[in-house]
Amino acid sequence: VGASMALASVELATTLDAPLVLLASDPRHADQLEAEIRWFAGDSLAVMHFVEWETLPYDSFSPHQDIISARLQVLSLLPSLARGIVIVSGPSLLQRLPPVEYVSARTLQLHQDQALDRRAFIDSLAAAGYLRVPQVDEHGEYAVRGSLLDVFPMGSDQPLRIDFFDDDVESLRFFDPESQLSGDKVSSVSILPAREIPLDQPDIQAFRQRYRERFEGRPSASRVYREVSDGIAHGGIEYYLPLFYLSTASFFDYLPASAVIFAGDDLEELIEQSWAEIGERYELCSLDAERPILTPAESFHQPADILEQVGSLRR
Repeated sequence: VGASMALASVELATTLDAPLVLLASDPRHADQLEAEIRWFAGDSLAVMHFVEWETLPYDSFSPHQDIISARLQVLSLLPSLARGIVIVSGPSLLQRLPPVEYVSARTLQLHQDQALDRRAFIDSLAAAGYLRVPQVDEHGEYAVRGSLLDVFPMGSDQPLRIDFFDDDVESLRFFDPESQLSGDKVSSVSILPAREIPLDQPDIQAFRQRYRERFEGRPSASRVYREVSDGIAHGGIEYYLPLFYLSTASFFDYLPASAVIFAGDDLEELIEQSWAEIGERYELCSLDAERPILTPAESFHQPADILEQVGSLRR
């Protein structure tokens, strides 16, 4: 009734020495729960929302950078989360995710007075999927202006201005993207990767090999293959995520083993319904010869596997 589910989850989470995972029925329900929980919890609990991509399965365009930023921030924090509430919609549990070590291994750490090869750092930003632009406005962008390097780190609310003196980090400041005015200095910052898929040369080569093994015919006839080969994140590349990794992870792989699941009795029905919608989209989108797609079982986790992982945790 009303906001009772949000209130109950906050009351339960305050008694736990473990994170509480609250499963919403859909993205709109998740947004509503987040607003209610933040109101009830105030500053007493950490509240995270693992947002959906807000694209249809097999869409030929990618989620907005702000969405990817929010997701990567949650993935970076989940493995070490001691307590708090994590909101996630049931259908998004079917999405395949990068291996757990991917985010931490690709995160760049910066601190003031650090000796840092400027050219190598710029190359590492490009390898992490950041896009070079004249002026930074959105997550995943960077700009080079003399001794200054502006970057909008994924997972950050503000862009960062790095002032170099030769190959030393002289200062780190967040700044306002509207006015371009710098704020107070910070001593250190983490720069998460720009995407859930890697686009540096070794990973592109691995993708090309797996693509050729998976799909028959001339790879060069495929827009996906051509664009990834050129280091371009093809629109909807998230649905080819398994071709970039030896193995993928689920949302539950990121959770501490002590996590508690708070879900309604209709969870199985919701996940089965989402699986049916994925199948319908596959039938529709698999007709494009220039954009062959992976089967639902390859692009997504199957319902039985997810429900088994739900069952392995306290609920």
